[in-house]
Amino acid sequence: MNRRSLGPAALAASAALLLLLTACGSVSPYAARVDGQSISQKDLEGEMRAIAANEAYVAQIESRLPVRGSGAGTFDAVFTAQVLGRQVQYVLVEREIERRQIRVTEADLQGVRTEVAAQAGGEEVFNGFSADYQRTLVERAAKVDALTVALTGQKAGEEAYRAFFEANRDEFAEACVSHILVTSQDRAAELKARLDGGESFGAVARADSQDTQSAAQDGDLGCNITTESYAGAPELTRVIFEQPVGEVAGPVQTQFGFHVVLVRSRTVPTYEQASTRARQQVVAAGLNMLQEWITAAVAEADIEVNPRYGTFDKQALTVTPPTLPSTTVPDSPPVSGIQPLNP
Repeated sequence: MNRRSLGPAALAASAALLLLLTACGSVSPYAARVDGQSISQKDLEGEMRAIAANEAYVAQIESRLPVRGSGAGTFDAVFTAQVLGRQVQYVLVEREIERRQIRVTEADLQGVRTEVAAQAGGEEVFNGFSADYQRTLVERAAKVDALTVALTGQKAGEEAYRAFFEANRDEFAEACVSHILVTSQDRAAELKARLDGGESFGAVARADSQDTQSAAQDGDLGCNITTESYAGAPELTRVIFEQPVGEVAGPVQTQFGFHVVLVRSRTVPTYEQASTRARQQVVAAGLNMLQEWITAAVAEADIEVNPRYGTFDKQALTVTPPTLPSTTVPDSPPVSGIQPLNP
């Protein structure tokens, strides 16, 4: 399950999916109603137009999901239904935020902006949206994060993230590392013996490492290596964060081969430097609770969808489109985009 995901057809775990949420109003005619609160057709169409105005984002999404309807000025019915389904879910999120009196601060907004932009395709793509729409997307992402944290019983926001960092400082350590990669344990042991005898790590790496990219840099894997950097090689991670700095370790076997490892330095960043990682880890810890919450909230809500757009499927947590080739959106551009539910 992706970050901020509220189910297989629920709120996005990523900011790219949160692009599909919209504000709600009471303007008629309605697109959907949630316990009597209306999402207007104007709001639905406005959201799709806001997405469609970003040509780079549209091109990125259209490579994976058709969004055009069969006629000029129309959107695909599935596209429209998915947009509306997320709008329904966001009504529930917004209502819970208000009920719990959760306050989203400017620091919260700043904390998620970079991630929102990255998940939308990068700063250049994100900047293709209007400034108002960018602000809206960031606010939505921050609210979903805040609710996720609140569901775990913690105070949402900066206080929770900082407390987690202080309680788990060692988990945020960063290392500068060099390695030599070979195919056999005997060969790795031989190279380690040469290094223990005084040979230059960089010279041996250049001559003998089969990781040609790092070998060209004297075996350097870089700095800012964290406990998440090599998730597929836990043996390597363990050595990087346990062996004494400046000592050569190995052989270390991973799925890639046998490593000889040198940790050149290891430091713990400040909270300001690690705040994004702290926030991500705190939010990730609450995703299962978020899943359970949205499932229950949808089950309890009275949700009515305008037949023009389909019907709401409470099991799938989204709108099922009508059996029409497309949904006409008056005065809308002929193209828009939506991120797949499980990219």
